[in-house]
This record gives sequence, structure tokens and C-alpha cells, in this order.
Amino acid sequence: MNFSIKKLNEVDIEKTYNFFKELEILHSSKLPNIFKRPDEVEHIKEYVNNALNNPNQIFFIAEIGGEPIGLIETLIIKDGINPAHVDREYAIIDKLIVKDEYRKLGVATSLIDTTESYLKERGIKEVEIYVWDFNKNAFNLYQNKGFTTLCRRMIKEI
Repeated sequence: MNFSIKKLNEVDIEKTYNFFKELEILHSSKLPNIFKRPDEVEHIKEYVNNALNNPNQIFFIAEIGGEPIGLIETLIIKDGINPAHVDREYAIIDKLIVKDEYRKLGVATSLIDTTESYLKERGIKEVEIYVWDFNKNAFNLYQNKGFTTLCRRMIKEI
């Protein structure tokens, strides 16, 4: 399958809104106590427009024939707030979305690889990723890409 990956720009920004909405629908269906179900995309538009102007928020999209099939969002973090932590600059892959019909075809792997190459060029040496416990396919992908569990965040209803 031939697809291309490029850094998101203002021309392509509207193509991303449905990806974010799909992700919010998935998360809200699995974790309704944490995520709101999106009724519209106005808050998504505002988020993406603001993020695109932040040099420490990076988006790449995978496309076939100009149509998006995948998206990755990465944040670059400068940590020095907690006195117990070492001052460091690292990245967090915050969102990774691939259309259902293009999953398990290498799109997510290519988006991660592209992001890692970009981060290396910026001098970033570590990348973290968040994955919700219900998302076993994503967890397996990340393990196959060399990610290991750093910590666990747990919840209990009281």
C-alpha cells in the first residue's frame, strides 16, 4: 500500500477534525467517567488551531491520494519543575489514530518512525506514550516498537 506522511500544515488542518472526534468517541465509550462524548467539533478546531502554532506540538498525517488515513500528535516537554526529577527534554506521543480499514498495514508504525526521526533531529533522546488499558491493540503495537512500561496510573471508585 502506498501512503505518504507529512507534517501537518494549515492547509490540511480541517482534515484532522474527524480523527480527533473519532478518538473522543472511542475514549468516551470506554471511559465515560473521564471523557465527554463530543457533540460537535468546535472545541477540536480550537485545540488543533492553537496546537499548530505551538512549536512544541507536532502533528504528522498519513495520506493516500490527499485523503488522511492516520494522524500522530507529539508534545515536546521540558521537565524541570519537580525538584526530585532530573532536568530533561523529552517527547510524549499524545495521540495516534489510524482509520479502521488501514490498521495493521504499517501506517501507525510509519507514523511513529517518522515522529522518532523528527525528534532525533531536534535532539530529543526519549519519547513516552500514553495508552489506555482497554486499548490492547495499541499496547501491543507500542511494545513491538520498543516502548516499555514506565509507571502505572490506577483508579478506584469510592
